Amino acid sequence: MAQYRASIQGNRGTASRLGHKADGIVADVNGWNSGVNVFGHYDGDDIGDVFDITMTPGSGGNGQQMKIGSVHIVDGKPVFRASIN
Repeated sequence: MAQYRASIQGNRGTASRLGHKADGIVADVNGWNSGVNVFGHYDGDDIGDVFDITMTPGSGGNGQQMKIGSVHIVDGKPVFRASIN
């Protein structure tokens, strides 16, 4: 059974993929000059599901790559931990 599911919709319809607890799941969404990468993975029983968010240089490849932060659930509430100031 999959731990993760990603879906995306564009002008050619919707597509989805599954990811498992051991491997996680990765999604990239790019513009020409910037984009984001989201890596969903399982981080032990204490934290659980974590989603790391990274800014990418986009399809043109001329920008920078920098981790923005991560999101996970603590006591049933979403927590965002920023990696940049």
